[in-house]
Amino acid sequence: MRRPAQAALLLSIVALAPAAAPPPALYAPGRYQVDSVATKVHFRVKALVGGYEGDFVAPDGAVTIDPARPDRAAVDISFPVEKLATGDASTDAMLKGDSFFDMAHFPTIRFTAQNAPLARSDAPTPIAGELTMHGQTRPVTLSVRLVGTTPDEAPGLSTLHFVGAMTVERSQFGMGFGRPFVADKVDLGIDAIFSRAPL
Repeated sequence: MRRPAQAALLLSIVALAPAAAPPPALYAPGRYQVDSVATKVHFRVKALVGGYEGDFVAPDGAVTIDPARPDRAAVDISFPVEKLATGDASTDAMLKGDSFFDMAHFPTIRFTAQNAPLARSDAPTPIAGELTMHGQTRPVTLSVRLVGTTPDEAPGLSTLHFVGAMTVERSQFGMGFGRPFVADKVDLGIDAIFSRAPL
């Protein structure tokens, strides 16, 4: 008779014990502003002799997570063509000129995604979006991985660090100049940091 009584007592203790709190969400809803100093996109394109590579820097924009849809995000990031840098002034001037980016008429490069899944740290996450460059908008897929999150000293703030990659064909954006001596495919490597805005 003692065992049923002990089992009943154990069940009553379990029922009365408070449920374990769910683990904190990796991403808190809110607006995450891009860090314009730390974030860059590195580009690399092959050429018949050597190739070209450089960085797009000083972006503006944010990732926004709606509390009503905490598993999805809206992304809107723009890079000024004026800040493109290869380390060589003549190459910079050529790329910014009308044969390539035509900065005078198309001063920004923009990536947007309205239904982006939240990137994970254990595997790359494909994010479908749109890239606008040289006045042309095309669908692209960006492969993103979360490097880590860092709580800020101020309550309610956090920092997110991502790396990502994608390849685009510049001719699809009206920049076919130089082919076949300069390759059509351009490899892009993204290193991005976002900080959550105060609530």
